Amino acid sequence: MSLYPIFLKLDGHKVLIVGGGLIAEQKIEAVLRSATDVTVISPQITPRIRLWAHQGRIKYLGVEFKPGMTHGYFLVISCTDSEETNRAVYQEAREFGALANAVDDPGYCDFYAPAVVSRGEFQIAISTGGNSPALSQRVRKQLEEDFGPEYETWTEWLGRMRDVMRKVLPRTERRKELLMLLALCKPGKLSNQSIPGGNHGPLEKVRAGNETEAGIERASA
Repeated sequence: MSLYPIFLKLDGHKVLIVGGGLIAEQKIEAVLRSATDVTVISPQITPRIRLWAHQGRIKYLGVEFKPGMTHGYFLVISCTDSEETNRAVYQEAREFGALANAVDDPGYCDFYAPAVVSRGEFQIAISTGGNSPALSQRVRKQLEEDFGPEYETWTEWLGRMRDVMRKVLPRTERRKELLMLLALCKPGKLSNQSIPGGNHGPLEKVRAGNETEAGIERASA
């Protein structure tokens, strides 16, 4: 059965990572983009994880996993060197109602962590349903070339323009068309313009339907 793709809001939810190696480090780095309450359980951790603990970005418990430790968490990821431990963590987390993942063990996962192209709020997630992580990574690298770092500020600018349009234009198909038109622009072509006021800025020309005069150059893809 196909997976249901979603993006989780982790702010305000407790996250548990069991493990302290390089894979755990990658998982922690990923969840820290949106989570503020992250606990790591492992007798040994990498220098980078230790740094995050010293900075107060994570809570660290330097012990072996014990029954009952997954209680109260919303999201649990186990990435130790022990398949037995990973499965025990997953099963207990499920019993406590958490979303759980035992890394590299598809039969013991409520979800798979996709390969991600991350440009700030602009994110593209790629999944093969656990069949070929290598293919996901290959596609990710290609997409990173197609959607460069400029898409971070571009997405922020589009968000500001959307807010402006929602204030000045009624909720009609025309407004939807204008938003789609802006999304077709190449990044940076308009984002260096201030949000216009009056009838002389690019937005007013776009509203009038004159994209050429507004200086809009459509992206090729």
